[in-house]
Amino acid sequence: MLIHIKGCYSVLGKIHTSSEKRRFRFSVPLEEDKPAVTVDIIPNQNGVEAFDKMEVSKEMWNVLQTDVVDGAKLPADLQVELSSMTSRISEAARKLLYLVKYCFGNVELSEELMSVKAEFWSLDQLEWKQLPMVLTSHLEIRAFEILNENTARILQEYVEDGPEPFLALKHLQRARTENRPRHRWIDATIAAELAIKEFLIRFKPDMETLLLEVPSPPLHKLYGRVLESFVHERSPKLREIREGVQIRNDLIHKPKEVHISVEQASEYVQDIQIAIYHLLHLLYPDDPCIEFFRKPEVTVSGM
Repeated sequence: MLIHIKGCYSVLGKIHTSSEKRRFRFSVPLEEDKPAVTVDIIPNQNGVEAFDKMEVSKEMWNVLQTDVVDGAKLPADLQVELSSMTSRISEAARKLLYLVKYCFGNVELSEELMSVKAEFWSLDQLEWKQLPMVLTSHLEIRAFEILNENTARILQEYVEDGPEPFLALKHLQRARTENRPRHRWIDATIAAELAIKEFLIRFKPDMETLLLEVPSPPLHKLYGRVLESFVHERSPKLREIREGVQIRNDLIHKPKEVHISVEQASEYVQDIQIAIYHLLHLLYPDDPCIEFFRKPEVTVSGM
């Protein structure tokens, strides 16, 4: 069955216009062998609408005749089909907003560009019915110490004779609070790079000039064989660090978009946090705050 698909999206940020036109229409090609997707930018509503048409399976057609709105209740194969039905309109809308942001230098547009309001289907483009939606959720519980009588005592000990916090913790904290996965990944990797150097300098101060003035070995070697040569153990997150550095390098050095999900970024930040606090524990095994932060934070993701 051939149906029409419409996606309605909210622009994250602002698109300014000096025109009285309420709607600007664009034709966005995606594949050579398929028709372009029609995308409308509606500045006064800070919205975008995208239109496409496609064939759906008999099973999906039967679903569309019902009142099902929760796509998570559909069989797995129909969830996959549902996702593919809306992927082109979403991709086309993002492509257009991406061009608005970076070709026109629109800094008021968020890097996330847009969020989904609703997606619809129709036979005649006059009467639109809402498509079932598969909603995803992501909850991250960030652990931190609160100020009370006990922590006030610990803080006083830090003031008098405590170790200076790693500079790496600035980047780790920024990675923990950043919403954009790309920037979370980059900041977490910077934190890992600084932390191992700060550890080695504090553990063996006469290495400072060598570490600061000479190109360093790859990060996974610093957290692996180099660390092991001093403390007889490697980082518990050595594999994650090796893979994370490769992704960071792709993000920085390859002129193409690298997709990282919120869940992937959250997990990587937690891995780096564990790696850094493992180093701090090796330096300061009796520090109570370090034990607290060595535990992974809680992340819940689901449909």
